[in-house]
Amino acid sequence: MNPSPADPIETVAPIETKAEAASSELQSERSAVVPAALARASGHRATSVRVVATRFDLIVVGVAALVASVVGRALAPALPGSSAGIGSLISGVEQLASFATQFMAVMGVSTCVRLLLSTLDSPSRSFRSIAILSSAAGLPIVISASSRHLSTAWLIALVALSAALGIAAARPALRAAQSRAAGLMLLTVTLGSMVSAFGRVLALYASQQVEAELFGLARGIATAGLLLDVLSVLLAAAWVARRWRFGAGLVAGLASLAALVVWVGSHGVDPADGEGWGRFTARALLSLTAHPDPFVDSGLRYFVEIYALLVASVALWSRRPPGVGEAVCFALLARVSGDVPSCALMLMLASFCAVRASLEPVRPRKEASPGVGRRASLEVVPATR
Repeated sequence: MNPSPADPIETVAPIETKAEAASSELQSERSAVVPAALARASGHRATSVRVVATRFDLIVVGVAALVASVVGRALAPALPGSSAGIGSLISGVEQLASFATQFMAVMGVSTCVRLLLSTLDSPSRSFRSIAILSSAAGLPIVISASSRHLSTAWLIALVALSAALGIAAARPALRAAQSRAAGLMLLTVTLGSMVSAFGRVLALYASQQVEAELFGLARGIATAGLLLDVLSVLLAAAWVARRWRFGAGLVAGLASLAALVVWVGSHGVDPADGEGWGRFTARALLSLTAHPDPFVDSGLRYFVEIYALLVASVALWSRRPPGVGEAVCFALLARVSGDVPSCALMLMLASFCAVRASLEPVRPRKEASPGVGRRASLEVVPATR
């Protein structure tokens, strides 16, 4: 019996073949495997983000270190006695300097530990061993120094630990092309830190024993340390000049600004006399420099200190190559001496940043594609008749 037009017409589903069924099962299996792999990858990526220090962490530590260097080493010692009626300003600046120093110490130590975990993939066994030992022994000394004064023996041990880490980190950083600038900076700053610390310890011993000749030798060693500091600042300035399109103009502008500050602070103004901005700037520049005094003009020392801070503040914001700008910034902040706990911490951060930069994958250069409407040089043109 034929169906009437009013009756509903049933649709018969097509029969799948064996090949189509197998392909559908294979597709379902693949679709189930891919989300699982993506979930595992995302979980691993989330774990690495929680453990490894990010660029934001490094910028926070760098800004805190810059504030602690400027406010704690220059402004806070220079304000008392500079003018009358600024008691509240002096108290506020001292509190800001204390907070910035403590914040930098706590944040820097935690970031240092996270950088250590991210650099354990380095193929250098010597770096891994020295990094673990120096971090385990040096970071507690830095934490202890934030709450009380340490003896000379502990400070010498801190110099040895931070210098060992810097020399061990310079080797893998110099081998990689993208981190070679950071490795060279790290090596120069580490040598300057050791020389300056040795000159300071020798000057302290000569002062206690009242040895004039020995104190003169300490000043000569301090002069050698200053020359290494000048070399490190020049290397950093040359690196910054090549990072931007108008980098040379930026570096020259920073040099002019540093020269202006030095001229205001040292042009015919005695830190013990005078008044106004000249006296304040002179006292700030004097508190920035370390002792003993090298056999060079004080204006050169002031210029190096100011210029290093300015170049470090610019290098911190460089994104390419990854990690190199942060390493250059921390190395410039550590160039005062390794016997200062905050400077030793900066040297350790610079070491880990340099090694981390050496582990970053290098992006392959894009090959130039042939222009539209032109044939490549090795293109085979079919012969036509």
